[in-house]
Amino acid sequence: MGSSPPLAIADICDAYSHLLTNGELRPLPPVFQIYGRNKVFSGHVVTVKCFEDNVLVREFIAQEGHGRVLVVDGCGSLRSAIIGGNLAKRAQNNGWAGIVVYGCIRDVDDINLCNIGVRALNSYPVKPGKKGNGEKHIPVTIAGTRVCDGDWLYADSDGILVSSVELAGV
Repeated sequence: MGSSPPLAIADICDAYSHLLTNGELRPLPPVFQIYGRNKVFSGHVVTVKCFEDNVLVREFIAQEGHGRVLVVDGCGSLRSAIIGGNLAKRAQNNGWAGIVVYGCIRDVDDINLCNIGVRALNSYPVKPGKKGNGEKHIPVTIAGTRVCDGDWLYADSDGILVSSVELAGV
């Protein structure tokens, strides 16, 4: 007998409505496009904030992911991509469950071949800077919603939820 499928995001909202009310469970606004083969993913959150620069993102993705989700606060920039096909492939190979980019990605066709979940505002062909500017492991604000290093993230085709605690049965 196989394991039961994870709860859908809508079901989580229903089952944990009290956590929505008290702010421990926070849905991200519906501004993200879905990329990658894994439409459903979840994991422990690691945060990075960088503006039109992906050096710190590359450093994280080079590490073993251990099923975590990298949340990148790209400040909502639509002027350069933070993640491309090579980084998505490396993240997949290093065991990351997913990447959420509050900004853009590129190499969409390559990313869509990867067994990883990726969410981003959109695609844009211009590559990012390489100065190494940014901060790691800090609270970030993604489209108005606070996400902290160490939170839990759950995503499916209906949306993205961030929780202060790991949700049982999900």
